[in-house]
Amino acid sequence: MTGPDRLSDLIDPALRSLGVRGRVREEQLRAALAQVVGPALAPLCRAERLDRGALLVATANTALAHQLQLESPRLIAALNEALGVQAVRRLRFTAL
Repeated sequence: MTGPDRLSDLIDPALRSLGVRGRVREEQLRAALAQVVGPALAPLCRAERLDRGALLVATANTALAHQLQLESPRLIAALNEALGVQAVRRLRFTAL
């Protein structure tokens, strides 16, 4: 008898069938971004939405956006690790 190897193998199809998988993933990204950037920067940036692998991140100022852009390979890897899937391929920035 074979079954799902992970709980996510059951949950992901259920969320997809309910039409809420994207919203759940965005909430997961908001929490993960806050953890990845740390408590000092978390209030100054927010994951807004994920669109075809591009995560839109709102920042308090352009200097922070530039700093996060420079760190984007590390941030993307950490976010994907937190999600358990390769959902984020690039970061885009906008004003808070």
